[in-house]
Amino acid sequence: MLSDLKMDLRYALRTMRQSPVFTVAAVLVLSLGIGATTALFSVVDAVLLRPLPFPEPERVVMLGSDTPQRVSPRYSLMSFDDIARQSKQLVSLTAYSNDVFNLTGDGDTQQLRGTVVVGDFFKAFGVQPLLGRTFTLEEQRTPVAVLSYGQWLAMGGGQDVLGRTLTLSGHPYTVVGVMPPSFQVPRATTAVWVPYDSQPGAATSEARTARGYRAFIVTGRLTPGATLESARQELAALAPELLKQDAALELGVVRYSDQLTRDVRLALWVLLGAVALVLLLAAANVAHLQLARAASRQRELGIRVALGAGRGRLVRQLLTESVLLAALGGVGGVLLALWGTDWVVALGGNALPRGGDVAVQGRVLLFALAVTLLTGVGVGLAPALQRTQLSPGTVLGRSASEASRGRTHAALVVAEVALALLLITGAGLMLKSFWRLQQVDPGLDPEGVFVALVSLSSDRYTHGDDVNAFYRNLMTRLEARPEVAAAGVGQSLPGGFDIRRSGYWVEGTEDVPNRPHALVNASSPGFLEALRVPLLAGRRLTADDRKDTPRVLVVSEHFARKVFPGQDAVGRRVTFGGDDAQGNPLWLTVVGVVGDVPYAGVESGQEPTAYLPLAQGGDGPDLGAQLAVRAAPGLSPQALEAVVREELRAVDSTAALAQPTTLEDRLAVDLARPRFRTVLLGSFGVLALVLAAVGIYGVMSYVVAQRSHEMGVRMALGAQRRDVLGLVVGQALRRVGLGLGLGLAGALAVHRVMEGLLYGVSSLDLTVLGAVAAVLLGTAWLASWLPARRAASVDPASILRRG
Repeated sequence: MLSDLKMDLRYALRTMRQSPVFTVAAVLVLSLGIGATTALFSVVDAVLLRPLPFPEPERVVMLGSDTPQRVSPRYSLMSFDDIARQSKQLVSLTAYSNDVFNLTGDGDTQQLRGTVVVGDFFKAFGVQPLLGRTFTLEEQRTPVAVLSYGQWLAMGGGQDVLGRTLTLSGHPYTVVGVMPPSFQVPRATTAVWVPYDSQPGAATSEARTARGYRAFIVTGRLTPGATLESARQELAALAPELLKQDAALELGVVRYSDQLTRDVRLALWVLLGAVALVLLLAAANVAHLQLARAASRQRELGIRVALGAGRGRLVRQLLTESVLLAALGGVGGVLLALWGTDWVVALGGNALPRGGDVAVQGRVLLFALAVTLLTGVGVGLAPALQRTQLSPGTVLGRSASEASRGRTHAALVVAEVALALLLITGAGLMLKSFWRLQQVDPGLDPEGVFVALVSLSSDRYTHGDDVNAFYRNLMTRLEARPEVAAAGVGQSLPGGFDIRRSGYWVEGTEDVPNRPHALVNASSPGFLEALRVPLLAGRRLTADDRKDTPRVLVVSEHFARKVFPGQDAVGRRVTFGGDDAQGNPLWLTVVGVVGDVPYAGVESGQEPTAYLPLAQGGDGPDLGAQLAVRAAPGLSPQALEAVVREELRAVDSTAALAQPTTLEDRLAVDLARPRFRTVLLGSFGVLALVLAAVGIYGVMSYVVAQRSHEMGVRMALGAQRRDVLGLVVGQALRRVGLGLGLGLAGALAVHRVMEGLLYGVSSLDLTVLGAVAAVLLGTAWLASWLPARRAASVDPASILRRG
């Protein structure tokens, strides 16, 4: 058996050397298909398939809805304590929230992205530290800190970091451990974890004393023997009592991994399906080539059958040749995937969850091997079975085999067109959706705006009046600079950064337990002016909106239209919670209406938004704020960074400035994921169009070559050039028409898969379907017209003389 295999391999190599053009073409096409598939599978494997780097990751869960949501629900610490105390199906429950800290005492002030945690945070995820230890439940009030791997490297990466004291926002914390690089909870940019209750004033903070302060994500583990369903049933049983305390609670459970990949799961599976179609198209083209070679090898195979070669022996030989071709294509595909993976990550894959783990390794190589073998067998099996009929007369006979090959070619063309239509339609829908996203009015003018995050030290700013005084002083100094046209700070900036929502109640209506929510953006005078958010009615916030003046707010057009339909919103009053000194609701009067701004991202759409004055103590930026500074005409916004840093040092040298960029770049981040899937699917669509065109051209060239004698006879009997053109092109277009019909039927069958990825476009958009069908039809006409023209230009006499 082994000797037979060696003989088959030697014969296959000799045959491939005798047909170098065929070999190179087949290997290149297969390398393209296998490489693209392998590269995208490496992304799917890293993001969706590879287990999270936790012990028993399937048992790590999050509280929230029973289905993954775009935004993870937030909880108050009071509600967290109630759930942790009563739940028996969940253990090691922890609540955590993102925060920023100013690191001082070692040169210029640095801003660190951190996470404050309550409960058994590290035990919930079960990851052991790289160095030292993690803090325990007994250390919830102890000022200790655990560093991320990246922050540890930034501080020198030495063993002496353990026991070192860091001054975070003015308070000393002792470093007790360093986490491994794989631990990136809740995000890859987290630099430090500290117990929430170790912070000064934590016991009396709003987070500890108000159920309406929902800022924490809750995570835990299923107890041994518990299931996702049993945990959901338990929370449903606890719901009546818990909802009495907070009617806005979402009492569901979802796996942590599902919530982590909620925004990208569908897109990645669709892209993997699309690249699989590309591989099928590549395989169909190689099958065309294999069938075309049958004519040149017909006599050889017939002689071998006549000499007694069994059909199984011939099939094995031909499959060996096919698998060897695929193996060479697989090697080229893996090399292509190594480059393609880097391209995918550079295109936007690094913005995916665990995007940094994308690499061609282990399981990806096994996947490439499996795809290579399947492709080799799939490409070679049908031609091998067709060429190896046991009857020598059948094999040596020409007409029967040619007719059989013609039917097979026709079937492959139909399949290629159907697959190409599916793929190009998806690309067209994605392209139109992305175009619609880019046309969405951001509600502001991003050109010329510098943005950054400002954070203050809690030891220097213990009172809200001190914080307001700092921002007021900074804005006054910035606005006095000739380089600055307008400046302000707010809680949120477009792009989904630090979004806060709160329930509201309109005066004169019935208060309900589960109040509707609006996005709340506490901001300073000048913030809306710096963004150039248009004023539609009333006025914007001003310096006169102070703590000792009546409480006011400015609302977005969407808020006014939803809350006060058909009415003038200016002068109406709403409350976002809290009571005044007399125990009455803390009413805020609407003084202006401005345009809508999609703070949570254009894909999330507009939502009711309220702007509250910072000076009136709204639920807004405390020690951290988003800064927006509009450059004077003719000045680049990048040049404002030096201006801002200079004025920031003049007001308070311990204040930190982080994430400096332009608003245009910030908005571009919002489109990163739709751009990623649009470019990839668009690339696959172009590739599908090219492969389909090459396949049709190759088939029609082969058909013309095989029917050259027939064409000569027709022309000798009086057929005109246009008759020959019509015959060849008509034959091709009939096959293409059948493929278009099957492709449209397939598009109708799977259109719902695309619905979750599109914005402002129906998954059955007739203009896209019509345009794609027209493009494919035109491409097919051109691909068949070229060989048809060549057939119609030959001399009938020379063809007839050759016989």
